[in-house]
Amino acid sequence: MLVTTAGRYALRALIDLAVYGNGRPTRIKDISRRQRISSRYLEQIFSKLFKAGLIRGRRGPFGGYVLAKDASQISVADIISAAEGPLQPVPVACLSENGSHNDSCDLFEGCLSRHVWKETQRILLDYLNSVTIADLCALAGRHPDPAIPRPLASHTSVQTGES
Repeated sequence: MLVTTAGRYALRALIDLAVYGNGRPTRIKDISRRQRISSRYLEQIFSKLFKAGLIRGRRGPFGGYVLAKDASQISVADIISAAEGPLQPVPVACLSENGSHNDSCDLFEGCLSRHVWKETQRILLDYLNSVTIADLCALAGRHPDPAIPRPLASHTSVQTGES
């Protein structure tokens, strides 16, 4: 799976919005400065995130962007697919996005290796769907809702595979 710059920057920007915004509108130029991402590029990314319903915008002198949902309801898969389009975690010609046969390979029925790629695709999609903005904020020792402290140790096993 190749995650483009748009997907990586979208993820960083929404984590920033959750950590620093605290539910208040945050300006693109502030996210741009903290994340060292071009404001113009962030505007393009935020347009896609807005259309996907992940963020809301407010105009005016105290305007900016906020998460449209609770950080625990926005997964990494949601963000990457909003920024880049449908996820294709294992770019194998014989499998479609949902892991089914897509008629591009005449060896599909007898091919045993496709099971490896199909399972790899399932595992990666399950993982990307399971990790949320709230999980990543907790991993950093911060939570998007300052009233809810989340210790780093409680989420380490989910994110790194460690116990």
